[in-house]
Amino acid sequence: MLFEILFDSMRVSCFTNIKGFGRLRYGVLGGWLCVILLGQSWCYGQENSGESPAPRPWILGQARPFSQPIETDRPTFSLSPATITKGRIQFETGYTFSYKDAHPDVHIHTFPETLVRIGLLENFELRVEWPNLTYFDNGTKVDGFRDLGLGFKVQVFQQQGFRPRLSFAGRLSIPTGDEAFSSDKLDPELRTILTYAFNERVGLFGNVNIAGPSSQGTRFVQVSSSLGLSAALRDHLSGFVEYFGLYPRDVASGSANFLQTGLIYHLTYNLQIDGRVGAGLNRGTDDFLTGAGVSWRF
Repeated sequence: MLFEILFDSMRVSCFTNIKGFGRLRYGVLGGWLCVILLGQSWCYGQENSGESPAPRPWILGQARPFSQPIETDRPTFSLSPATITKGRIQFETGYTFSYKDAHPDVHIHTFPETLVRIGLLENFELRVEWPNLTYFDNGTKVDGFRDLGLGFKVQVFQQQGFRPRLSFAGRLSIPTGDEAFSSDKLDPELRTILTYAFNERVGLFGNVNIAGPSSQGTRFVQVSSSLGLSAALRDHLSGFVEYFGLYPRDVASGSANFLQTGLIYHLTYNLQIDGRVGAGLNRGTDDFLTGAGVSWRF
């Protein structure tokens, strides 16, 4: 039912205004990309019964073999410090629903939350965030695509002694979205990514970020942070608990604080599924949020 609502709303919008052609372009290209990448990566994930696949040719030279199981930037708010192996591509996608008890109630559906990560160099990756389709309903229904995001991630150093593992990620939001969901400006963000493993099963993770988003025609400084605990629960299954906050959430609102928990399961060496559930901790935030996703690499 949900997917019918999403695609029906997208189809109607596509053919009722001139911006519909942009929406159709995003939908068609995104759909074909999903089919192509999923088909290839599913095969690659099965080829060696869980072992790292052999090196494969790539446009920038010989692609390097995988040394570890797939590690993703979802479903947590925090980014992982890991970068994609040189010459490889990782595809992460999912869906989020949030609910806010208000007058009237607010329901928001976001899909497909697509992130394409490309390993360009050793410890350096290119990141492309495909525009999300957002369906917003607070008595008045509005839907449209958000802005495209382009960025990078670089690993600085590994954990050693009391020193945590450290990476940096940069992102630039490109104003390509629909009028109701685009900031109409180039919006930068820089993330500091830290993790510390106590042992092979338990570790801490977190981010400290600064961004310059635009809202209602005004640019403002937004600081955000997160702190979480991850644990391996059994073979191929791990879980996490995470706090994250934005200070402020928007130009016309105060800080927003959230708590969420979730599970991550490795179906194969190169294929992962995830789920999460959470809620806002202060007034004015979402009363409930949940989501699920799938990630694969090749």
